[in-house]
Amino acid sequence: MEPREQRRRHRDKLLFLMLAGAISIILLVIGSYQLVEFTDSTAFCGRLCHQVMYPEYTAYQASPHSRVRCTECHVGPGADYLVKSKLAGVPLIFATISDSYSRPIPTPVENLRPARETCEQCHRPEKFAGDLVRVHTSYAPDETNTEKIDVRVLRVGGGESEVARDIHWHIAAQVWYLALDSKRQEIGWVGVENTGGELVEYVDPQKADEVTPERVAAEKRLMDCIDCHNRATHIFRSPAELVDTALAQGKIDKSLPFIKRESMKALDPPSASLDQASDRVKAIGDFYRANYPQVYEEKAQTIAQMVLELKEVARLTTFPEMKVTWKSYPINIGHQEAPGCFRCHGKLAATAGEQKGQPIDVSCNLCHYFALEQTGLFPTQK
Repeated sequence: MEPREQRRRHRDKLLFLMLAGAISIILLVIGSYQLVEFTDSTAFCGRLCHQVMYPEYTAYQASPHSRVRCTECHVGPGADYLVKSKLAGVPLIFATISDSYSRPIPTPVENLRPARETCEQCHRPEKFAGDLVRVHTSYAPDETNTEKIDVRVLRVGGGESEVARDIHWHIAAQVWYLALDSKRQEIGWVGVENTGGELVEYVDPQKADEVTPERVAAEKRLMDCIDCHNRATHIFRSPAELVDTALAQGKIDKSLPFIKRESMKALDPPSASLDQASDRVKAIGDFYRANYPQVYEEKAQTIAQMVLELKEVARLTTFPEMKVTWKSYPINIGHQEAPGCFRCHGKLAATAGEQKGQPIDVSCNLCHYFALEQTGLFPTQK
């Protein structure tokens, strides 16, 4: 073979290899990008790991943040946390494959990015909100499903740190705390930086021996949004709350006798399976057929709609595979179903100064009041 022909063949081979390599690199980059995109998708988080994250995904779909992708809160912007999240997820893959994950999934998330870098991309806690009116409607488990309405005025407040007040003062100020348990329900120490930069400290007198300067220095956390709004998305509401909401919105006919009572009997305690919960809900129709035959005949369509709505409530509250109920995860905002505010207020006492020995103020009107009840503008009961 002539040298010229040989050189041409070598050149053609080299060009082919270079072109094939370039195409391979492009395809690898595109594939890697699409893989990262897929692992950042809501479908991957909620559906691929169907049983593991099914309760969280179900609650997420019914939450105020259902249109916010999981990664916007769990990862946030920037490449550094993207890499950290992928590395942190590797052990979870093996736990899922080996079926060795915890049931229920433990909270809080240890390595969750600070809310100042995620939540505050959309929300501004330093923005003054003032007082917000909230109307709460509930129904008694009697024959007429007696309706009760109370009007709560929340002192949300807020504002810049120098003038912040009321509930959102907590996030405008520099508040540090030490949790003595993994769920952050037992608060042993709180330190508040005053305008002069000094730290005003409060300690739980019953746990004082567990609070040491070394432990405070090593484990203290700067309070942020999720220390109160810890269930901002994965909110597991009780059947009572969901049924009250459905009655208030007209999704369930509140004229059906004893519907609140029968709903609770079917849904609380939770069933061993979703199919069993569905059967218990459908049995409510038999209750009306046996005890209120006229209602059963005249409101057949209404009863059918009620069954569909209660099946949805069952879907939102029945997770036996993961051992999750509406009581599994404490909600820190408020104090109705968990200690919440009372983790600190009324429990921790000042360690020095004029207030030494006195607990943090626990007055109800610090955060809310029911003054509108006295004005007559809003009835408290119908």
